[in-house]
Amino acid sequence: MLKNYLELDNVSFLFGSGTSIHLGAVAIRNFPLEVESYIKEQDDRIAGINDQFVFVIKQLQGDFLKYGKANLIGETQTFENENKWKFEIVEDIVRHIDYKEIVIEYEKVLNYLIALDYVFNEDKSKQRTDKYVELITVIKEGLFNVCNLEKRDVSQTIIDRKKASQFEKENEQGNLLETKSKYIFHEKFIKALLQRPLNLRRANIFTANYDLAFEYAFDKLGVHYIDGFSGFHKRFFKPETFEYDIFYPGSTTSGKVQRIEKVVRYFKLHGSISWVNSESRDANNLYGIEEKPLELIESLKKKGEIIIYPSAVKKSYTLDLPYSELFRQFASTITQSQSVLITVGYSFGDEHFNDIIYQALSNPTFTLIVVDFQGTRNEYIKNLKELNDPRVIILEGEFFGDFLTFSDTLMPNFNNVDNNEKVANTLNEIFSPKSLQQEPNKEPEQ
Repeated sequence: MLKNYLELDNVSFLFGSGTSIHLGAVAIRNFPLEVESYIKEQDDRIAGINDQFVFVIKQLQGDFLKYGKANLIGETQTFENENKWKFEIVEDIVRHIDYKEIVIEYEKVLNYLIALDYVFNEDKSKQRTDKYVELITVIKEGLFNVCNLEKRDVSQTIIDRKKASQFEKENEQGNLLETKSKYIFHEKFIKALLQRPLNLRRANIFTANYDLAFEYAFDKLGVHYIDGFSGFHKRFFKPETFEYDIFYPGSTTSGKVQRIEKVVRYFKLHGSISWVNSESRDANNLYGIEEKPLELIESLKKKGEIIIYPSAVKKSYTLDLPYSELFRQFASTITQSQSVLITVGYSFGDEHFNDIIYQALSNPTFTLIVVDFQGTRNEYIKNLKELNDPRVIILEGEFFGDFLTFSDTLMPNFNNVDNNEKVANTLNEIFSPKSLQQEPNKEPEQ
């Protein structure tokens, strides 16, 4: 099925946090426990910073806390929301009942702090005693730590689940995660993608993730990626480079040129833990954004200066560079005619992205393919399904909604004349009478 869509001229992918969970990354739907612990650890160095953090969380959770206290289950401190998800109240903070994380989007906290810092900074009548600037820095440092995949272990929970599966393909995935390169499934995806015919436009990879999973996979495979940065020893953000391409030297007599095969266009829509503010701006660095190796960022103690996007900002606000340019590229790419966008592990939690996708759906030649573990249990994806639009295709569940399956099973082999046999064998294994007699899948982790 995917092969026909990938043979369209304009192919784009949007990857979310679901594509990095198996690498040991943390989802930021809630505030990560590891970052919360890191803030507490810094209280000895920056007195009062944890109290400032707790104060901000209680402000942001105010209405949700009131709802929870009004809907407690019996004599407990637990409650359910309208989606039947369970939470608990601990010291007037709402936490996920299983994972114990504070129930507030990480980026919403960061955005709120940036807004507070701006307001207090504009009020020159009072001397500031708050810790908002320090808290922003510490939160970014914590994010850097949890997104630095080279220092994270592959998820043993996912390995065990895969190896215990009744399906041979999932057993194979578990073994690969345990024994091969950490980024093996990112590599599989890229290898399959690069088999597209060279006469088609370059594929576009958009990601909302801050980590460097794709960058590591690109480097392992020797793939050139056009990501908006230019330079070698010093890499600065230059949005005009998004329009560049790479060719072999052409023959002047024939007037023909041949494109380099291993090239993709790569956009990090929410920024990256490898992007930092430059010390100065000049003619070669107009935007003041520099890309550095993570080891150098750590050694220079610049973890708190990484450039990441608080995506919870209201849509009416003006987007600054680089995000205005990145979002423009996303919109102009997927709204072209005969376009397909494949979202993988993206929960539709970003209103800016969603608006652009809905705008693209107004184009009758646009196709949206959603690959997601939660699938229609996610309210946003459920609403997409209820459109009953044949241009919206949803692949969901433990197998079909999984990035690992998407990379090594659903991505077609363009070197093979007919990929149907591979798909048919997988479907026969999943829907065989023996498989259907097994116990239903348990509720997956959020």
